[in-house]
Amino acid sequence: MTDTWYGHTMAADEIAEFLNEQATGVLCLSKDRRAYGIPMSFAYDADEERAIMDLGFADDSKKREFLETTDEVCLTVYEWDGPHDWTSVVLSGSFEPLSESDVDDDLEAWYYRVAKDIDVSAGDVDLEWYELRAAELSGVALSE
Repeated sequence: MTDTWYGHTMAADEIAEFLNEQATGVLCLSKDRRAYGIPMSFAYDADEERAIMDLGFADDSKKREFLETTDEVCLTVYEWDGPHDWTSVVLSGSFEPLSESDVDDDLEAWYYRVAKDIDVSAGDVDLEWYELRAAELSGVALSE
C-alpha cells in the first residue's frame, strides 16, 4: 500500500531494522473475550523471526492468568513523532516458554544488550523467558 496519507507497507528488511532499533512494545493477551495489553521489553531475532521476552510474574499474576488462556499473542511496536511521522509493526503468533537449555549466558547477554535500559532486578517476581514466533508480521510507516 502506498497511500501517502496512510503510509506505506514496510518490507521485511524495514520491519527487521525497526524492531532491532526498538526495545518496548505492548503484548496483547486475551481471556473470555477480554483483552489485556502489557507494556513489555523485548529483543528481536530477525533470523528466527521471533521476539524474546523475560516476563515477570507476581504471586497472583493477572498476566499469567491471561497468558494461560491465550492461543495467539500479538506484540505491537510503534514510534510516534507526529501525525505525519510514525511507524507501527505488529507481530502475531505463538508464545511459548523457553526451556532452561535454550537460555544460556550468550542469549541473556544478547537480550540485555538489545532490550536497552530495562531493569533486571526482579524483587519478589518470578522471571521466565518466552519467545513469540511471528506467524504474521506486518508494518506500516509514514514520514515526511
